[in-house]
Amino acid sequence: RIRSIAIQPGNASNMFVGSVSGGIWRTSNAGASWFPVNDFMANLAVSTIVINPADNNIMFAGTGEGFANNSGIFSDFIQGSGIFRSGDQGVTWTQLAATNNANFNFVNRLAISPNGATLLAATNSGIWSSTNSGTTWNLLPSFAGTIQDVDFNPTDGSKAIAARPGAARYSIDGGQTWLNANFNFAITGRVELAYAPSNPAIVYASVDDNN
Repeated sequence: RIRSIAIQPGNASNMFVGSVSGGIWRTSNAGASWFPVNDFMANLAVSTIVINPADNNIMFAGTGEGFANNSGIFSDFIQGSGIFRSGDQGVTWTQLAATNNANFNFVNRLAISPNGATLLAATNSGIWSSTNSGTTWNLLPSFAGTIQDVDFNPTDGSKAIAARPGAARYSIDGGQTWLNANFNFAITGRVELAYAPSNPAIVYASVDDNN
């Protein structure tokens, strides 16, 4: 199962995918051929990949599948081993020591601010924030619990959106505090959010209300 696709800004021929049971795969010819980056990473349950928009050499990959998959082979969550960082455009990866703990067993989504200064991690233990490229992390107490999605506004790092089962929230201070979004329909299931790149004032929500 592919959970993430990342395309290098300025060079669409370089793409990365994260597979929950197959690690990170890469193409340098716009998808004509693919190869695994590293079959021997500490964990191959890659659920999210992001590229630093301010420095494309720097990438982050989150591990752990925080969604029950009921695939017939596995019927539960697949535990990860935190977040990995690459400083050479995805050639080599190193586990971030501060994420080698139970708080980061399930990293559902990563987001980086447009200036590359802030990294947010949506996990099954809440939203975590780092301002030093993942060296240290702070739990954002105003939005705890299982968080399934988080995104930065692509042009304004003070704005972010995040979702948990049955709810969506937004931030106007770079993710430090969160406000409830107003939905005019009932939600009980998973919510995925996305900014419209052509007009970031528009946000779309994909809602699962029937499993």
